Amino acid sequence: MEHLDRWEPLRAYREDRTSGAMALAFRATQILEEWAQNAPIDRMKDFCSELEALLHALTQAHPDMAPPWHLAESARQALQKGMDPAAARAALISTARKFRDQLEAHAEAAAWHAASLIRTARTIVTHSRSGLVARSLAFAAEKGHRLRVICPVAEPGGEGRHMAEEIAAMGHISLLLPDLVAMSWISHADLILIGADAWDEEGIVNKVGTLVLAVLAQLFQRPFFAIAISEKRWPLHVGPHPTRAVPPSPPCTESIPWFEFVPRSYLTGLILEDGVRLAK
Repeated sequence: MEHLDRWEPLRAYREDRTSGAMALAFRATQILEEWAQNAPIDRMKDFCSELEALLHALTQAHPDMAPPWHLAESARQALQKGMDPAAARAALISTARKFRDQLEAHAEAAAWHAASLIRTARTIVTHSRSGLVARSLAFAAEKGHRLRVICPVAEPGGEGRHMAEEIAAMGHISLLLPDLVAMSWISHADLILIGADAWDEEGIVNKVGTLVLAVLAQLFQRPFFAIAISEKRWPLHVGPHPTRAVPPSPPCTESIPWFEFVPRSYLTGLILEDGVRLAK
């Protein structure tokens, strides 16, 4: 199993700290499919053991993000009693492809709902790097709707730089600003649109700094929407999301979490593949 640590696709996935949850979800699915196609294992016991090691690696590389947990559960459910490695390979490949197709369909639908929501906006604020936000802005650009998009740098990590470049390439006006400077634009924005790495009925999880944006949006009475899909719903069997625990005093700056929980009460609504769910 040690060779998994040296496997380049898994290593690159584990070390990626700039891609959004959707991009990483697609990457995890690709890694599972590639492993199933090529793992040189003939005994079912060894096959299952190696698969568990891979699924553990995929979930623990980005433990705050929900999609890899759902992918892992789908992979486990795909294996039936009495299967041999050949049948297990075929089942896993089919599961990975089905999961990827479902991710794509749900992402497309959620982005369309978000694009409809922002069709009258002129200025929006986003945060960190979200593939779903980028996709919704691409849909808006295709319809000829150009926006001014405020992109905080989103330290630590600086994912906002990549997001700003993607948005500018679509034809929108993209302003990459230091985090505190970007927050001063909340009062000038028509709405705030962010992604989410996980969500449940009580709130969302996203890059640190999102809660401050939510508080300011409420203060200035600006709509605050998060866009997600059902594969980002936090699975109950995993237990509470790590951000829900009271964090201990960090021994160093490197130990400070990069994600935080934002209560549902701060959201105007959550955009999913089946439409907009307004906060109660």
